[in-house]
Amino acid sequence: MGNLMGSWRYKEPSTVEECDSTWGSDSESDEPAGEDDSGISESVSPAESGRSAADPGDMSPQLTGSPESAPKMKRSFYAARDLYKYRHSYPNNKESRQPEYRNLRFYLNKIPLVPDGIYIEEILTKWRGDYDKLEHNHTYIQWLFPLREQGLNFYAQELTQDEIKEFQSTREAKRRFVAAYSLMLDFYGIKLLDKSGNVARAPNWQERFQHLNE
Repeated sequence: MGNLMGSWRYKEPSTVEECDSTWGSDSESDEPAGEDDSGISESVSPAESGRSAADPGDMSPQLTGSPESAPKMKRSFYAARDLYKYRHSYPNNKESRQPEYRNLRFYLNKIPLVPDGIYIEEILTKWRGDYDKLEHNHTYIQWLFPLREQGLNFYAQELTQDEIKEFQSTREAKRRFVAAYSLMLDFYGIKLLDKSGNVARAPNWQERFQHLNE
């Protein structure tokens, strides 16, 4: 039994149907494209993946609606694959044995993000509502919301399970994380209502929510 378990290898899904998902729609293509040599996955955020469930013409940030009235959307294989790995804690990832906890240290305002050299307190206190800066700067997002795989910012460190546990036990980091989440919700015209995670339209949702749809 031990040999059988030891010989098991994680097999990445190759079709949308192999990804355990709540989606009931078809994939965009029956033949997924092969991996490139760059080592960068075409990651899609949960917000981007989930938006296809709504009518693209509907500018409302609500997730509920009549199934009969919504058009049938094709599911991106890459979105389904990335969310599968996210739900299964990236089972093929090899984590470092010497944790640096750079993501946690950034959230504790001890180190700046790389390569721009900006501390998180500056982002949280001075960038809110500065939509041009938030839209055109492409280095901060992976520091505010770190991934467990290599993203587009090669200077950002991949998040580990041990760092997640440490993060969850650090009040200061959790407080700043909620502030960062609220900042990005505001960018999309959404406001955070309470600690349970309930959200609603912000006063400027009509001008901002198109960025989430797109």
